[in-house]
Amino acid sequence: MLAKKVLYGLVVVVVVTMLSIGGLALASAPRGAQPVAAAEIVTGSDRSITVVGIGKVTGKPDIAHVTVGIETQASSLQKAVDDNKAKMNSLLDTLKQLGLADKDIRTSNYSIYTERMGTPTPGAELNTDQMIYHVTNQVDVTVRDVSQIGEVLDKAVAAGANNIYGVSFSVEDTAKLEADARTKAVTDAKARAEELAQLNGVQLGEVLTVSEVIGGSAYPMDYGAKGMGGGGTPVQPGELEMSMSIQITYAVK
Repeated sequence: MLAKKVLYGLVVVVVVTMLSIGGLALASAPRGAQPVAAAEIVTGSDRSITVVGIGKVTGKPDIAHVTVGIETQASSLQKAVDDNKAKMNSLLDTLKQLGLADKDIRTSNYSIYTERMGTPTPGAELNTDQMIYHVTNQVDVTVRDVSQIGEVLDKAVAAGANNIYGVSFSVEDTAKLEADARTKAVTDAKARAEELAQLNGVQLGEVLTVSEVIGGSAYPMDYGAKGMGGGGTPVQPGELEMSMSIQITYAVK
């Protein structure tokens, strides 16, 4: 009789161990009571699908940026500085006559460097007669009428500008483009999530989280835009493409 009780106890221990391995939570019974197992299934975290949607839109630039400058050189530093000052004043007057506001003309660089002519002799005194001084003054210019950029470049050169670079275009107010790109990104994210749900035999549920991926930008696209009219330097503003990325997590039914 004692042997049978021991055997029964061993069977209970084995069953309890197997149930624990199967992922069931067991309720403990008082010592000496009959072994009764109460189980609750551990569901774990909710299932979900996370995707990143991308939205792209295009728009026409309505503002232009360019850097223009004056570089002068002379064997006398003072002369190089004076020549540069006179030419820069002429350039600035020209830009303002074109209707550009003071706030849209900003000095971005002023530098002086010395060029030594010939090969210096070790130990010899510095011969200033063999020095050439270079003075550079540059301004960043914002042109709020892109059709005027060609004329601005021509008039700047006529006023003495011999450094021109960094012509670029942008959209001053990007809020509308960003909103349109964001809408397309959300639509794209939902389409991606629905496709993933279908491929895995589940149904898409409600939106759990939404976040905007930082890094959306506008950059120039060549859509064969025609050059600006008139007799100015031909410039093509093209179009700008705005890209936005949205990360969305959906519940899975």
